[in-house]
Amino acid sequence: MLQLRLMARILSLAFCAIALLLPSCCARPSFAADKLRMFYSAITGEQSAFYIVRESGMFQKYGLEPEIIFLDSGTIAVQAMLSGEIQLGLLGATAAITSNLRGSDIRIIAGMINSLTYILMSDPKITRPEQLKGGKIAISRFGSLSDFGARLALKRLNIPLTDVTLLQLGGGQTSRLAALKSGVVQAAIFAPPITRVAREQGYYPLLDMMKDKLEYAGSAIAASGAFLREKPELAARFMRAYVAGIHYAKTHKDESMRITARYMKLDMNRDRASLEETYNIFIQDVVQRKPYPTLEGIQRVLDQIAETDPRAKAARPEQFIDTRLLAELDHSGFIDNLYKP
Repeated sequence: MLQLRLMARILSLAFCAIALLLPSCCARPSFAADKLRMFYSAITGEQSAFYIVRESGMFQKYGLEPEIIFLDSGTIAVQAMLSGEIQLGLLGATAAITSNLRGSDIRIIAGMINSLTYILMSDPKITRPEQLKGGKIAISRFGSLSDFGARLALKRLNIPLTDVTLLQLGGGQTSRLAALKSGVVQAAIFAPPITRVAREQGYYPLLDMMKDKLEYAGSAIAASGAFLREKPELAARFMRAYVAGIHYAKTHKDESMRITARYMKLDMNRDRASLEETYNIFIQDVVQRKPYPTLEGIQRVLDQIAETDPRAKAARPEQFIDTRLLAELDHSGFIDNLYKP
């Protein structure tokens, strides 16, 4: 009996020692998990970092029980945040800025995509901008990031908007590629990895906006001012999990590619080249360790909105952001410490 008790004591001490040696990512948080409802708004390579953050376990590590839903409309997402049904999420910055101009308290609290990552792809027979006249261009929805990307592409190509028709198809990029294949549209706006697929199928890159690295407020994390005021500790935990999830994405290439493949319904082996391109462009290059939104990128969105909404002309980029949570983590050294060996 004494031997049994002694063995049990030794095993108990051994388990405690093992628990102390486990990496911090496996440790249970010291606080109770709180539910947090959030959303994402597109299934594209651009937003792959958010899928990876979600699957990395960082929300759970920092005491959050996430309920994450897909909303393919920025307008609906903004309404859900304002009603309190959802606390925060990832959407096109344009939707957050437009809502704010109309009087809401939606704020951008972090950036994800701060430069244009679109290519305007056309039918193989269309290799010059003037050939698009009278044609249709596929986008997701009016007011979406793909809509603004297409409008900016037309402006850079000196094609009047009145010369073409923007056709909103909803859904993801695969629906735009299908429309291009069927001849319903003559061009469509794409981001990696679909850009590679389109190229391989013979579609023509009429304008590659990624080459210019033009600052533009693309995808961003937005929240309502009410949530930030009423639940500051919860919002702070989200931000901690978000930047830690970005670190995970940047340091776990294969796992990140598998997650992206699953969300985008790609095959890890057959589509590996596309997944590699997506990872290298978005995770390693575009998404920043310290994901501050850029004022120049927001100003470029405002300039575009001002063409139809005069309120944007008098607006300043600073009024649309609240980066206090991110700045606190930055100044504390938390983000830098994530990347130390």
